[in-house]
Amino acid sequence: MKKRLTTLFMLMFFNINFCLASNDLPKQGDLISGSYQVHIDGLAGKSLLRSIPLPGGEWIVVSAWDRPSVNNALAGNRIQPVSLREMVLAQVNKSNQLVAAIFFTTNLESHAYRWDPNYCNDVNDNFIYSNQYGTDLWQQRCTNIMATGYLQSSTPGQNKVREFYNSKGIKFDSNALRVQTSEYDHRGNILRLDLFYFPSAYGLENPSVGNSTMSPWFKTNYKQDPKKVKFVEGLQKWADEYSNLQNKYFGGSDKPVDKIDLYKFSN
Repeated sequence: MKKRLTTLFMLMFFNINFCLASNDLPKQGDLISGSYQVHIDGLAGKSLLRSIPLPGGEWIVVSAWDRPSVNNALAGNRIQPVSLREMVLAQVNKSNQLVAAIFFTTNLESHAYRWDPNYCNDVNDNFIYSNQYGTDLWQQRCTNIMATGYLQSSTPGQNKVREFYNSKGIKFDSNALRVQTSEYDHRGNILRLDLFYFPSAYGLENPSVGNSTMSPWFKTNYKQDPKKVKFVEGLQKWADEYSNLQNKYFGGSDKPVDKIDLYKFSN
């Protein structure tokens, strides 16, 4: 059951086929850099809920939508659902090759709400790396890394992303390393961010496979190559650094967001 919860969330943006209107919802093709700020409406007007640090470079908005938290893999109860925002971002290099992609979910309001208690405690046998930072049941933070497919299904969400890439001539791999950084609390605050890295952008092999266990980056397979081991070890350190940075701004801060580069690796 725990494995199914993680899989459901990871694929959630591929299956959603609606978008609720919002005045500040980014449009497809918009460019974002540095951070993405989430604001909430209050009696005194809009106030900053949190800043989401984005690794260096310009990110293209591929898709963005708002939705309620009810009837999804994260919902721990159905009392006064929390409004959520989800976005797909992409970054390309000078050759118009996709070097990284992001899918994140964040809340747009804050009130008492308990997410599924297995949220960060989900143990996936395919994780290359997992760190829960000693967090407790109702206020959890975690980072996971695993080899995964990318845009390998024909759901409406995936088709929409593929159509955008094809319209812009963006080349992309069908397999990736997914870095998932997550945090939530009992006040309805949540940030879950999947960052997809493509080893081919670093000059490393990344063949197309339908089953991630056949990928050279699968949790046991990559250990056969010292160069891949070095890549993954560096990625683990980067992922923890990125999670720490997200945590710094999770509770809201009007201070400038510290910068972080995309993971760098010399092949």
